[in-house]
Amino acid sequence: MSQARSRVARLLMVAWSVAAALAPALAGVGCARKRATADQAPAPENALPATLHVSNSNWSDVRIYLVRGGSWLRLGLVTTNGAADFEIPPDFLRQAGNVTLVASPVGGRTVYSTSLAGIMPGDELELVVEGFLQYSHLVVR
Repeated sequence: MSQARSRVARLLMVAWSVAAALAPALAGVGCARKRATADQAPAPENALPATLHVSNSNWSDVRIYLVRGGSWLRLGLVTTNGAADFEIPPDFLRQAGNVTLVASPVGGRTVYSTSLAGIMPGDELELVVEGFLQYSHLVVR
């Protein structure tokens, strides 16, 4: 039994020695960076954002959100009788069937929401928020 223990102890010492010798080399590999080259291909077209123009005819300021799953991304605020332009991030467009555009009046109890199914990179959207939210509408150009 003591021979087996000494053999195990020697194997453990060898393993620790090898690990200690390789640790600095392996640590450097984990920290390596990919360097940019001058001949890199341009960004693909699907990386373009879609643009959203919001016109607010509601009597309240309106917060604009994108919702995907349980995640809410606030695009911004459009004041009463104002307009604003926003960009929809390209990563939201990759799963546009699962993304909802929400207009939420400040202090309001109801919201306007619509699905962004079929939205493509580079599309131009126009959301008109009406005084009665149920009459609001989205136009894709």
